[in-house]
Amino acid sequence: MKRIFFKGLLALGAGLFFTACGGSSSSVNADRVQSYTAGTLSIAADESFKPVIAQEVKVFDSSYPEASLSVNYFAERDCLQKLLDGEVQMAFTSRPLTAEEKRLCKEREIFTKELAIAKDGIVILVNNKSQDFKMTTGMVEAILKGEFARKYNVVIDNQNGSIARFIKDSILRGAPISGSLYAANNSEEVIKYVAENENALGFVGMTHAFDPTAQEGYGTFRKEVTVVSLHNDSLNKFVLPYQATVALNEYPYVRRLYFIARIESGLASGFANFLTSEPGQLIINKSRMLPLNVPLEIREAEIKP
Repeated sequence: MKRIFFKGLLALGAGLFFTACGGSSSSVNADRVQSYTAGTLSIAADESFKPVIAQEVKVFDSSYPEASLSVNYFAERDCLQKLLDGEVQMAFTSRPLTAEEKRLCKEREIFTKELAIAKDGIVILVNNKSQDFKMTTGMVEAILKGEFARKYNVVIDNQNGSIARFIKDSILRGAPISGSLYAANNSEEVIKYVAENENALGFVGMTHAFDPTAQEGYGTFRKEVTVVSLHNDSLNKFVLPYQATVALNEYPYVRRLYFIARIESGLASGFANFLTSEPGQLIINKSRMLPLNVPLEIREAEIKP
């Protein structure tokens, strides 16, 4: 088993990574600027990232009592719309702003900063009685198109969420889903549905696939469902979604976690600094995702049962 270790940690200033959308931050009204560690901050986050975002907010709030972070979880599309409409000052998504969204920012004189802070795997879950606990990416595509020999009811967290977009853009590459597709209210309901239905297949973010009570550094998958091993054609082997397989680009279905912040909020910049610092990146690591803003070392380690 390969395990990931922190080789060294860098204190990263948020300003090093932020790109303005539409111009310089100098045009922002100074009256609206808050402290890096005090004030209020409204956040919208894609629901599939909830475990790690909730923990980041909890630790930041406890570290800075004068700061009040309010986070709500939505479909990715709604998160971005709320950011552009000024309903929130920060959003967590699986992609940066598009060219069209940047054009809207410039038109509305909105100035943003964005950065990828983690890599995540898209995990496929099946019922514990399913015989398909190993799949090729071709099998997954056939299931989604309704062309596989065994029929599955496919369940995701939200039709407008980041996982739905990943399926459309990265797995089906624009082809329509012709099989049975169900949208649950959240990732926990996806897991519950798969656990209770033998012909169900679910998609969740990697943090949801692990047992939250497990203490092992490499993680233990949840027992009520089965995590599917996906075939890596280049390596000719089946791979499970662990941090090491994501880091080494062995697991086929990988995405990134981005924050996008409106720069008139000083507290958003302070929280962004925290996310790229040692404590913030350690939370990502403990959430079984791969932190991107610290140097890492991957080495073999024997894991005793």
